[in-house]
Amino acid sequence: MKFLIRAKKHQRYLYLSVFIIILFFAGSSLTTPKITSVTENLIEHIVQDNLKSKENIIAFEFNQLNQFLEDSEKMINSSSASSIPNLKSKLLFNSDLSVSNPNVSNSFVCFLDKKLNKDICFSKKNNTVYRHEIISWINTFKKNTKEVFLDSVVKSQGGVFNRKIVAKKLVNGTIAIIGYDIDLLHFWKYYSEVYKGEGGYTVVTNAKGICVLHPETRYIGNPLPNFFKTFSITKVLKNSENINSYYQPDDKNILREKAISTFLGIEVLRYYDAVKIGRNSLVVIVSFPVDIYLKESIVSIKKYFSWMTVFAFCAFMLLLAVSRTQLKKEFAENLIIVNEKEDLMRVNEKFQHENAVLQLSQLKKKMNPHFLFNSLNSLHVLIGSKPEVSQQFVLKLADVYRYLLEEREQHLVTVKKELDFLKQYIFLQEIRFSSSLNVSISCECEAKILLKKIPFLSLETLVENAIKHNEITKQKPLYISIVIHETEIIVSNNYAPRKNKDQSSHHIGLDYLRNNYEYYQVDTFRTVIDDGAFKCYLPLLS
Repeated sequence: MKFLIRAKKHQRYLYLSVFIIILFFAGSSLTTPKITSVTENLIEHIVQDNLKSKENIIAFEFNQLNQFLEDSEKMINSSSASSIPNLKSKLLFNSDLSVSNPNVSNSFVCFLDKKLNKDICFSKKNNTVYRHEIISWINTFKKNTKEVFLDSVVKSQGGVFNRKIVAKKLVNGTIAIIGYDIDLLHFWKYYSEVYKGEGGYTVVTNAKGICVLHPETRYIGNPLPNFFKTFSITKVLKNSENINSYYQPDDKNILREKAISTFLGIEVLRYYDAVKIGRNSLVVIVSFPVDIYLKESIVSIKKYFSWMTVFAFCAFMLLLAVSRTQLKKEFAENLIIVNEKEDLMRVNEKFQHENAVLQLSQLKKKMNPHFLFNSLNSLHVLIGSKPEVSQQFVLKLADVYRYLLEEREQHLVTVKKELDFLKQYIFLQEIRFSSSLNVSISCECEAKILLKKIPFLSLETLVENAIKHNEITKQKPLYISIVIHETEIIVSNNYAPRKNKDQSSHHIGLDYLRNNYEYYQVDTFRTVIDDGAFKCYLPLLS
C-alpha cells in the first residue's frame, strides 16, 4: 500500500517535472527571440557609436591638414596693396610650418605680377619633379585670373598625394599662390599606427570617388566604383549636408548596406556618411563584419539556450540555477553597455564644462593684472585732482574684485547681478577714458527677466573686448549699447578695430561664452558685424 502511495507521489513529481520542463521549453522559445532582438539593438548602437568615433577621427585629422590652406587664405584676404612683403613673409612661414607636419611632403609660395612673371619659393628645392609640375600648372594662368582653388588627388614619383592650392588676385593685380602636397601613403601609415581601434575598417574618398584612405594601399589614388553601386556619392553628400555636430545615426537617416568585402572576403555591414573639410567634403565608408558583430552573437545565444534545454533533462534544478546566473550576467553586461553610453555623454558634457571653466580662469588671469594696473594708474591721477571721486573709485574697485573672487558652481549669475557688477566696472573705465567711452544700458522687458541667468562675466567680457580691440579717441569715441529683451541681451558697439590687434584674448572671451552655451545646449548665441557695428546676442537661461 505504502509502495503504491510512494509510486503515485513520485508519479506526481514526475508529471510536475515534465510540466516544468515543458514550461521551460515554452519560456525558452519565447525568451530567445526577445533576447536576440535586444542583443541586435545593443550591437547596432555599439556599431553606430564606433562609426561616429571613426568619422570624428577622420574629420579631425583632415581638418588639421587643411588648416594650413585655410590660414593662408585668411592671410591673403586680409592683405592690402601696401602689405605685399609682409604677406609674402607670412605665407613663407606658413609654408615652412606645413612641411613640419610629417604627412606634408612639399609646399610652395608664388607671386605673379601683372606680366605673369614668377617669384616662387619651394620648401624643398631638391625635388625637381614637384617643381616642374607646379611651374607647369602655374604657366596655365592668364592675366584675368582672379581666384583658383585646387584640391585633388595626384600620382607622382611613385606616390599618391592630395594636392591643395589656393590662388587669389590681390588689389594691386599681383596673384598670390600657395600650395602643398599631403603624402596619402605616409598618412595611411600614420593613421594605421595611431588609431588601432577594434571593429571595422575605414575607407575615405573625395567628392569625386577617388580613394584617399584604404587599408589596402594599392587602392589609394584610384576610383572605387564598387562602393557606390547602391548609394551614389551625390546621395551620400546630400544625406549628410543637414547633419550637425550633435548628430547621432539612426535608422531614419543613416545609409547602410550589406556587401561582400573584397578586403576581408566576408559579408560586412557598410555605413556611408560625409564630413566637411574646408570647402570640400570627404565620403567616409566604414565596414563592420556581420559575422563578428551580429551573426556570431546571435548564434552563440541560440546555442547557449539549446544547451540549457538539453541539460534540463539531466539536472533540471541545476539548469534552473545556471540559467538564473547566466541571465543575471547578461543583464549586467547589457547594463554595463548602457552605462558606458551614458558615461560617454557625461564625459562630453564634463569636457565642455571644464573647457568653459578653464577659459573663465584664463579670462580672470588676463583681466586681473591689466585691469588692476590701469585702475591704479587712474587712481593715481584722481588722488591729486579729485580726492572725493578717488574714494568712490577705491570702493568700486574693491567691489569689482570681490565679485571676481566669488566661487560659483555653475558659473551662471542673474542678469541683475551681472548688471550691478558691470555698472561698477563701467564707472572705473569711464574714469580712465572720460568722454571717449559711452556705455548705455536699457531694459525693454519686465523686471522678472532680470532674474534669468547668463554666464559669469559675460557682459564684462564683451565690454572689455570692445575696449581692447577698437580705436578709442576723443575724435572717435567708443559707443557701447546694452539692450535687455525678453529672451536675449544684445551688446553692440561701433566697429573700429585697431590695426595691430591681438586676437587671442578676444577669442578666449568669445570661446568661453560659446562653450558655456553649448554646455547648456543653447545654440542661439552668435556674433555678427553689420553696418559698421559689432553685435553679440546673449540668450537668457532659465
